[in-house]
Amino acid sequence: MIEKIEEKGGLKGAILGMGAVIATTLVFGLAIPGQAQVFRVDPAPMEPSPGKYTTGTFSGNPESGKGVYFRKCVWCHGPDGAGDGPSAIRLVTKPRNFNQGTFKIRHTASGELPTDEDLFNSVTHGLPGSVMPAWGSILSVNERKDVIAFIKKELVKDRQFDDPDEEITVIDYGTQIPSSPESIELGRDIFMNKAKCVECHGVEGRGNGNLTQRDDWGFPIFPANLQKPWNLRGNRRDPYNPRNIFREVSTGLNGTPMPSFRDELSEEERWHVANFVISLTEVKRPIDPETSRPMIGFVIKSRYVPDSGIVPDTPTDEKWLTVPAQFVGMASQIIQPPRHFIRTVDDIRIRSLYNDTEMALLFEWDDRTESHLNPDAEAKYDFKRLSSESFPAINTTQYTHENDGERGPLKDVNPEPVGVYNDGIAVQFPQVWETLAPPLKPYFVHGDEKHGVDIWKWQADGTVEEIEGHGIDALQVREDKNVKVTYAKWENGRWQVIMKRTLLTEDKEKSAQLVNGTNIPMTFFAWDGDAGEVGGRMALSTFYYLMMEPPIPTTVYIYPPIVFFVLIGLLSWARAAAIQFKKDHEGEEG
Repeated sequence: MIEKIEEKGGLKGAILGMGAVIATTLVFGLAIPGQAQVFRVDPAPMEPSPGKYTTGTFSGNPESGKGVYFRKCVWCHGPDGAGDGPSAIRLVTKPRNFNQGTFKIRHTASGELPTDEDLFNSVTHGLPGSVMPAWGSILSVNERKDVIAFIKKELVKDRQFDDPDEEITVIDYGTQIPSSPESIELGRDIFMNKAKCVECHGVEGRGNGNLTQRDDWGFPIFPANLQKPWNLRGNRRDPYNPRNIFREVSTGLNGTPMPSFRDELSEEERWHVANFVISLTEVKRPIDPETSRPMIGFVIKSRYVPDSGIVPDTPTDEKWLTVPAQFVGMASQIIQPPRHFIRTVDDIRIRSLYNDTEMALLFEWDDRTESHLNPDAEAKYDFKRLSSESFPAINTTQYTHENDGERGPLKDVNPEPVGVYNDGIAVQFPQVWETLAPPLKPYFVHGDEKHGVDIWKWQADGTVEEIEGHGIDALQVREDKNVKVTYAKWENGRWQVIMKRTLLTEDKEKSAQLVNGTNIPMTFFAWDGDAGEVGGRMALSTFYYLMMEPPIPTTVYIYPPIVFFVLIGLLSWARAAAIQFKKDHEGEEG
C-alpha cells in the first residue's frame, strides 16, 4: 500500500483500516456444491486520502497473484503483460500494456503511478465501456490484492513501485459545488472556451471532435462520448457522480491525449465543468448492476395520436414528447460469417407514434462520423489495418480457431473495410407474426428458411428498402414502397431518422401487418460506414416487442366528468337537506 511521507508511523494502521473498509464492503454468498463461491461487492469505490506519498511496498502475495493472472488475465493482457494476449486483436479499447507502468484511471497527479486503492478499484469494479469486467464478484479480496502485487512487481518493467524516489500526490476534491443552473452554465463556458474541451469532445459532448489521435501505445483513441457516462472507464459503476469527472479533469488520463487541467483550472472551475458534463445526460436512466449500463425494457411502446391526428414527420414536433424514448442495447454480429467483433453503435433510442392509418418510428443513435458510400475515402475506424500495425507479432498464422467447422489459420479477425460505406438503420418483423405460436419466432438475424422476415432498411445515401429475409445470405429486396423516411439528419455526432409505414398492406404474406393491443416481435440493426460495416458486418439487437397502445375510448373523457358533477350535486343536496333538518328540529330540542 502507499505510505504517507509526513506520517510514516501511521502506515500499519492505515493499511489495517483500509483492509477493514474493504472487508465491510463484501457480503459473502453461501457456497453451493459444484459452483464457485460468489463475492458480492458494494459498488462504491474507495478513495485514497489526499496528500503526498511514496508508493511503498506490496500488500499482496506476487506468487499467488501469478496464478490468478494466468487463469484470468493472460488472455487479454498477454503472458508478459504487454497487452497482446490472443483476444487483444479483437478488442477496442485494447487491453492495458503494463510494461510502461502507465495507468489511466488514478487519483494521482499527471504522469504518476496509481495508488493501490486505484488498482484495487479497477480490478474490483472493472472499466465500464471496455471488456475489462468487474472481478469483485469472482475473485476474493486476497486474490485481487495478490494479482495486483504480481502486476506491480513482475509486469511493470520501466518503473518500480517500491522505488522510494517514486513520489505520488493524491488529488484533493476540496469542497464539492452542488449542481445548479448557474454552475452548469459556468461549466459550459469553461468547456467551450477556456479549457477548449469542445475541440475533442464536440459541441454536444458526443466525442465527434478530433478523431485522428493515438495513445502512447500507438492505438487510435477517440474522445469519450460524455453523453454516455456509463461508458467512461473510471466511473466505477457510478456514472452520474460528478466526482468521477472532477477526478479525470484533475488527473488527466496517462498515456492518452487527455491532459490534466489541475494547473489550468481552479478547484471551483473543475467542479463547474463536472456539473456541466453530467448535465449533458438529460435522462438519467437506471443502471443495471449486472451490465453497468442503462437498464433495458424489452417493450417498445407506440402511442396513439388521437382525433385522427397527423403522425409527425420531424423530430421537433411536440407529439414525440408524449412518449419516452426506449433504450435498445446493440451487440456485434459475431454469430455467423461475415462475423464482426467490433461495433461502434452500442445502443439506439426509439420512439413510436401511430394513428388510424400509419405508424412512425423515430430512431436516434450516436455516431462520431457521418458516413456515405465512398470507395476512395479512408475509413476512420479501419480496425484490421490498425490491429496489424499495433500487433505486428500477431499474424493470421499464429493462432487457430474454429472456422465454420474446420481448423485453420485465423481469419475474419476484424472487418476489412475498403473505403467508406453508408451509415444505416433497419428494423425487422416476422412476416406473419400473428400465425406463430409463442415463443416461436424467426431467426433474429434476418430470418430463416422456414420463417421469413420483413426488414425496413434506410441508408445514408437516401436508399429506403423493404427486404424479405430467409437468412443473412438470403435477402431479396421487394418492389413494395410502403415504407418511407420523412427525416434523416446527422448533427453533432447523432443521427435522427424517422421511418413511416402504413399499418396494413396489401401483401399480407411478406409484409408485416401492424395491429394494436398485441406484442409484435422486432429486431434492430445498425451500420457505421466508417467502421467498415456493410451487409452482415453490423451491430444488432436481440428480440424486442412492439406494443401499439390501444386508443383511449372517448367515453373515458365523457363519463368521469358526468359522474363527478352528479356526485357534487348529490353531496350538495345532502348538505342542504342536513341543514334544513337541523333547522326544523331546533325548536323541539329546546
